[in-house]
Amino acid sequence: MPDFLYRLKGTPMTNLETRIFTYPPIPLADITPLEKLVLTHVLECSETEAGLVLFTDTGPINPIILKRQALLDAFAASAALSESALNAFIGSRILALLPTSPDGDDVAIHIDLSEFPWPFIVHDIVARSPSLPEVTVIQWMNHPSQRLETYGASVSLITGKGIHHATSEELLNRFRLQDRALVPPVSPPALLDGAPVVAPRSFTVGEMETALCIWEAMLYFRGLHEDRRPVPDGVIRMSELWDATG
Repeated sequence: MPDFLYRLKGTPMTNLETRIFTYPPIPLADITPLEKLVLTHVLECSETEAGLVLFTDTGPINPIILKRQALLDAFAASAALSESALNAFIGSRILALLPTSPDGDDVAIHIDLSEFPWPFIVHDIVARSPSLPEVTVIQWMNHPSQRLETYGASVSLITGKGIHHATSEELLNRFRLQDRALVPPVSPPALLDGAPVVAPRSFTVGEMETALCIWEAMLYFRGLHEDRRPVPDGVIRMSELWDATG
């Protein structure tokens, strides 16, 4: 199981500042009453016109505390709508949650989600949604001490096929490997000691026209020389240099 509740080595979780952002909002029509009940207790959520926005500035809550009757009602309403992993997770424990007395409806139920982290719920929703291809999750954590070893981040991509997760350290190590594989830039040839450094400059239109005229003349006289027609000695020397250096 990916470490969605990514823990920092040697750092107590009690004082961590944790923020989670997800995108896009989940259409309300794709969420069962049971999924909505659990997600809104694990994370801070808000309903918008686009759907349910999942986020938290305090970190995911586990275990969550629900009223027994509210849980039973949400389970009953969701069982007929879709078969989901959350239904099975709660259903396997539902007998223990049934009221045993008339005043048992208000009993608080503690549900440990260590075996069923909230991203699994989102994955189930995306897998059956006709309009939601993916949900991205960005998580950032820090400790008030601000020590180097006490902060980190993680990203997750949740699709209908699976949940892809990486921590910031894993991504940085991947970037380091990619950087080592890059070919270093070719250094320019070293200048001889005492050689003047000539800074590059732009040329005027007249200078460019002159250079083109000289180039055209070189081609013309080289053609004459190759045709064994009489040409000045300088053209013969130019052709020899041309053959030697290109």
